[in-house]
Amino acid sequence: METVRRVASAALGAALDAMAVVVLTGARQTGKSTLAREIGGDDRLYLTVDDFDVLEQAGDDPDGLVARAPRQTLDEVQRAPALLLAIKRAVDRKRQRGRFLLTGSANLALLDKVPESLAGRASYLSLWPMTRREQRGKGRCGVWQELLDAPGDAWPAVTSGLLATPRPTWNATSRRSLRS
Repeated sequence: METVRRVASAALGAALDAMAVVVLTGARQTGKSTLAREIGGDDRLYLTVDDFDVLEQAGDDPDGLVARAPRQTLDEVQRAPALLLAIKRAVDRKRQRGRFLLTGSANLALLDKVPESLAGRASYLSLWPMTRREQRGKGRCGVWQELLDAPGDAWPAVTSGLLATPRPTWNATSRRSLRS
């Protein structure tokens, strides 16, 4: 089954290239687990704390769990808040970019039971529900992405192309749909 390319993929990849820990949060069913598996590659161990064995090890031996592989994705990490202390210790011993990718449907910094925020060790990204362009397989933000990708001195050229292209007004579009 082919998955839909997400706009957040590039930001997630850049964060993994820069930080030891990347925390991907977002509402349930937005595609966090799917994106984490896709971006992980073959050299990254994927574990989910939804698995009872992983959850048990996270409680009994969190240091052993984070030592299982040099690069890991730990999905639904909010289910085992004590695991974050083991991740902090592991990163402090050996800081390596892209070492841990953590996902969760809760903002870890706001949870009462989370003993560690991973400040200075983690980059936090939010995954929002799919945009219409993503659903259509375009996997990018449209013309806004072109503007953001362009250096500042190129903005006039990008925006002049926008202004030169006639676009229907909002009321012309709504009148047309009312007639249909």
